[in-house]
Amino acid sequence: MNVDWVIPCRYLEVHENLGTIIGAGIDTYWLPELPQTISVVLAIRLLATPDELDESVEHRAINRVRDPHGEQISEVGGEFSMGGGESARPDWLTGIILPSLVQIEVTEEGTYTIEYELDGSSKSLPIHVVHGLPPGVELPDEG
Repeated sequence: MNVDWVIPCRYLEVHENLGTIIGAGIDTYWLPELPQTISVVLAIRLLATPDELDESVEHRAINRVRDPHGEQISEVGGEFSMGGGESARPDWLTGIILPSLVQIEVTEEGTYTIEYELDGSSKSLPIHVVHGLPPGVELPDEG
């Protein structure tokens, strides 16, 4: 099984293996206060051969997060099997869309990296964190 693509987004809904993605490509988070935890939704597309979709075949998935210095700050993973996926033709790869949620403990401004790995195939993506407010945005007065 291979990782075809991973897209950070605000929301993902999957029905009958079709994904509806909102806010696709979000990669910058403006945080007025640090430290803070952010949640990043990932839309993940996997490609599999029919034999990889057999219920008896175990797959290992891991989400890793690295801080702006490249140090690994979290790793969450587990094993699963698919089962039930069918291709239009047995000699074609089957595309599977999965949602994943990654929480990042943000302690400083900079570029964090999320890596999604499945059975040795992986994709990495940057998540930029800016300490402050986006241009043109002001906090309301507490007066």
